[in-house]
Amino acid sequence: MRLRLPLWALLFISVLSVLLSVGGCTAVLDEGDPDSIDGKADGATAALEGTRAGYGVLRLLNDGEGTDFLFLDVDVALDRRAAGNLIAHRDGPDAVHGTRDDDLFDSIEEVDGVRWVGPAALEALAEFAYYNDYLPADDDVLGTFEGIELTYADADRVLAFANTATEEELRDASVPSRSTTSILAARPVVTMAHLVDLYWVGPRTLQYLLDAVALPVGGEVCETTDDCPGTLRCTGRPGGMGYGKCRDTTNYPGTQDDCDVDTDCHSMNICIAETVYGQGYCASGWMRESFTVGGIASIPSIAMSQPTASRVTVFGQATVPEDIIVDIDIEHTDPSSLWIGLDPPTGQDPVVLWDGATMTGPLPQRYIDRAIYRDDAVNGVYRLLIQNVGGRGTGVVREWTLTVTSRWD
Repeated sequence: MRLRLPLWALLFISVLSVLLSVGGCTAVLDEGDPDSIDGKADGATAALEGTRAGYGVLRLLNDGEGTDFLFLDVDVALDRRAAGNLIAHRDGPDAVHGTRDDDLFDSIEEVDGVRWVGPAALEALAEFAYYNDYLPADDDVLGTFEGIELTYADADRVLAFANTATEEELRDASVPSRSTTSILAARPVVTMAHLVDLYWVGPRTLQYLLDAVALPVGGEVCETTDDCPGTLRCTGRPGGMGYGKCRDTTNYPGTQDDCDVDTDCHSMNICIAETVYGQGYCASGWMRESFTVGGIASIPSIAMSQPTASRVTVFGQATVPEDIIVDIDIEHTDPSSLWIGLDPPTGQDPVVLWDGATMTGPLPQRYIDRAIYRDDAVNGVYRLLIQNVGGRGTGVVREWTLTVTSRWD
């Protein structure tokens, strides 16, 4: 079976190969030391600067809790002179990390400027960072380029496409011809900074590249995860139905953070559960969905011994509910005669939305439920129940919509 590496790993391997080749060249110049005393390694710096591997090196060196001289000397296996100078640079004149005179590393160029740091040291740092979980995660934000915020995963996909797509594929992605020519001539394009610095590569071209490599948004009906494209998972299959929806289960930055509105959250997240807790939190965008049942149904002026029922099946959500909101397009001449309830898939008795015997005023168009169990199934059959208990008045129901949000239990 062929081993499939993630894009960022392939990019790391390409960066490491550059470091190895640069390191090999310097070894001829100074066989006694892995790096020259001035430690300049322009080729290696260019290969790492602005990459995921490069940021991993910066995280490693700036980790004041775990990275000290002994760690760099023994665990990372740097030359002792390089290890000592790196720690001295980071910790400042007082030689204590976490004080005001610290000088944390902001770039690979700054690392490369430390005496006795050259290609061999950068190679060792990059390799150690890669194998010891110092590299940023896929959903960490790399930065904003041409006004567009990109995660590391976004950048990896864009760079992989920019470096491997044929001229025809770039044009099929609507990349303008001058931008296409510029990208092809500049290969390999290792960093996003390099890409957006090219002639004719601006916000429009970057958006076209992003659109070309966008992951499937999900929502397709599925029976198993094998039915879903890419990394999407088949989620929310209620018992007795067997169907779910393909969902992106990535935890984007800010998931679980407090919020009041959707715009408080990451662009892939929404704000949910405010009707339950009074304070919302950020969750995946697909964890809110509305299900509508149309068709006109009359409410006769007779005393009904049982309610009429209109059902909808919720599927494709997480495991348990948060917000449960019912919107009903309903009219009735005597609301005091009506009882309206919602029968959930949780196994409990129907919850009351409206009881004309105890409630007064016109019929609301929206009902917010707080009685359905929040630790039971969100997916399954919900039934809107309407009963003319007193037999007074007439009315009509045109449609109703159930909106749910959900979370993992």
